[in-house]
This record gives sequence, C-alpha cells and structure tokens, in this order.
Amino acid sequence: MMIERYIYAVTQQLPKKLKDEIGIELRSLINDMIDAMDNTLSEEEKIDKVLRELGDPKELANRYKGKERYLIGPNYYDKYIFVVKIVAFAIFIGISISTGLGIIFSSSSITEMIGGYISVLFSGTIQGIAWVTGIFILLEYKDIPVETGFEHDKWEPNQLPELPDQKAVISRSESVFAIMVSTAALSFVFFLPELIGVYYEPGEAVNIISIFNIEVLSSFKLIIFLIFAINILVELIKIIKGKWTVNIAVITSVLNLISAAMFISIIYKANIWNSEVVQKLEQYTTISFERLLFITAAIIIIITISESVTALYKGIKYGGKK
Repeated sequence: MMIERYIYAVTQQLPKKLKDEIGIELRSLINDMIDAMDNTLSEEEKIDKVLRELGDPKELANRYKGKERYLIGPNYYDKYIFVVKIVAFAIFIGISISTGLGIIFSSSSITEMIGGYISVLFSGTIQGIAWVTGIFILLEYKDIPVETGFEHDKWEPNQLPELPDQKAVISRSESVFAIMVSTAALSFVFFLPELIGVYYEPGEAVNIISIFNIEVLSSFKLIIFLIFAINILVELIKIIKGKWTVNIAVITSVLNLISAAMFISIIYKANIWNSEVVQKLEQYTTISFERLLFITAAIIIIITISESVTALYKGIKYGGKK
C-alpha cells in the first residue's frame, strides 16, 4: 500500500502523457531496490528504506519532468490548459447565445450586432484567460500544491497522501456545465438584459417586457459580476483540486454562501424590477410578487445549504484535510 501511495504521489504531479509510463517504471525500480536489500530486514523496513532513498515525491516528479522555474510550470500546465479551454469555450457559448437571441429579437441592425459580438467575444475571452492565468501564476509562485503536498522540510514516508476514495472525486463535467451556464447568464445580464422578460404575441410580431428596470439594473452590474465571478471561481477551484477535502469544502461553501447572500439582497431591491411586469404578475396570478421573491430566496438558501452540507460530508468522510 505504501508503494502505491508513493507512486500515486509522484505521478499525480506529472503531465498526463507521462503518468502511466513513469508509474510502471517507478514500480519496477522500487521492486528492484527492495529485492537488493538485506534479507535480515522486514518487508516494511525495506519499503521504508527504499522510499527514503527515493525521497520527496514532489522532488522526484520534478526530476522526471526536468523542473525549472516557470511562469506556469509542468506541475500546473495540464490543468491550466484544461481550465483555459473550459473558460474560453464557456465565454464563446454564452456570448454567442445572447448575441443570437439579440439578432432575433433586438431592433438593432445585424451588422451592428455582429460587430458588437466580435468585440465583446474578444474582450471577454481575453479577460477570462487573464483571470485564469493569474490564478495559476499565483499557484506556481507560492508553490501551492494542486493535488498533493508536504508541509515539512524533511520528507518522511508517513507523509504520503492516502489513495483518493472515488466518492471524493469531483465531477469535471458538472463543473464545466456550471461554468458555461454562469457565463451564459452573465452575458445576458450584462449585454442583453432587455431580453430577459415576458414574451407575448399580440399579433404577428413577438413583443418582450423586460422583467428588469434596465437603468436601475446597470447600477448593480458590479455586484452581479461578483456573484457570477464567485460561482465560476468555485467551479475552477473544484476543477483544479479534483477531489473533495475539508479545506476545499469549507472554501467553496463560504464562497457559495457569500454569493447566495449577495443574490438575495439584490432581488429584494424593489426598484430593480419592472413595475409593469410586477403588476401583470399580480393581476393574472394568485401569488403576490413579494411571496414569489420569498419562495425564490428560500429555494436558493435550501440549495446552498444542501450543497455545503454535501461538500463538507464528502470532505470530512472521504477527502482528508488537504
């Protein structure tokens, strides 16, 4: 078990294309070193001595991949490229959907909309990649471990991380989907808020009544951006770490609670809503708008608490502290 833990600790810090090959090579090396040991030693003593000779898994991994000082080194590069692709694709999908609907329902010319689309897509992609790059540069500069790490100056075999429980593994596909949804929603709120509303057909044309007071909404754009940015950051953390731990569960839970609190505070700002929509809703339904806001807030609170409890449970039961 100690051998497998050691191999895992080394290979998790290697590029994907090297993991299997180095894992086989390292396992063979360890077994050869054990066979060459003095037979007066017990099996556990042989393993302990071999692992001490090989040293800190992080340093061994660096020797395998030729560790130099990088802006973003090999330890983070694969995950960096993966996250950049996710963010860039999510921005493309979100802005493309919002622009497509804008062309269908907006009164602006197609040429003007396409020109705006290219400009927003370019600036949005650059900003998204810049944020991701900044996060990974910080990880590299501070030498913060992505998967595993060792706190002591002198490495000991008992510092090897446990092999991860599959129940602690975080689904990448769910995080990718969440980032795409958040990016699409942010694109709508920022660039085409007038399309978020009630659609109806009084005749042949489709009319829209925006649910927002657009002028008031503009004054909340910074807070709205922070809400979506926090949600995206949570998913990026989950992708980067790859598994639930107590620390990750606590960090993501706190960020989710902050995001939920900010969102609820905004929806309770009465002047952010289009008064015409509020009147129509109360005219044609039996539920008051105030009651609808309360139900929405309650659902958000329940979902946030449920996600936090689930994350903490998985982190405590399966993931360990780091």
